[in-house]
Amino acid sequence: MIDTLWGLALATAAFYGLHLVPLIPGLRPRLVGWLTLRGYRSLFSLVAAATFAWLIVAHPAPHTELWQIGSWARLIPLVVMPFALCLLILVYTAPVEAKKIARHPMLISVLLWALAHILPNGDAGSLILFGGTALFALVDMPLADARLRRTDPAAWAELARRTSFDPFVALVQGRAGRLDLRRVMMRGILPAVIAYLVILFAHEFVFDFAALP
Repeated sequence: MIDTLWGLALATAAFYGLHLVPLIPGLRPRLVGWLTLRGYRSLFSLVAAATFAWLIVAHPAPHTELWQIGSWARLIPLVVMPFALCLLILVYTAPVEAKKIARHPMLISVLLWALAHILPNGDAGSLILFGGTALFALVDMPLADARLRRTDPAAWAELARRTSFDPFVALVQGRAGRLDLRRVMMRGILPAVIAYLVILFAHEFVFDFAALP
């Protein structure tokens, strides 16, 4: 079961479904009340680690080709990944600038990574893994907005005023303030270029598939 497409689908659903649990209205406070905050966080981390390990073990599912596409499609992740990496790195190195770009920069980064890998792969396992990841990111963003709007209307109003769901919209409209380009360059773009080059050449050794066409 583990090394089948059904196993991969269940592992993907378990891992990303777990991360939607805190967004279910009223569930997290109840769990914290039963387990204490420390117990809740410990249990969540333990289950997250277990489901992630399951996902890693289940990932080498049997190859089932769904479509064939030209080698040009392999250029898609090569073009998209620098932007995804830059946004992801900014989340940790310059979170204020990341929020100016998008309200949910980490989820946008994950979404870009997932979408960029669906078309070039063309097999059922990749569609399950990357498609499930993309679906999680798309669902998680509005649910996170709804949770903040429900639990802290004032904080939500301020966040909605100065950020945008779609990347760069708040910047273009002038609601996010000015982007510190030097900070973005030093803390986002340059580290992303280094990480991109490392991933580019390590991809074949780690995933047994060359990133370069």
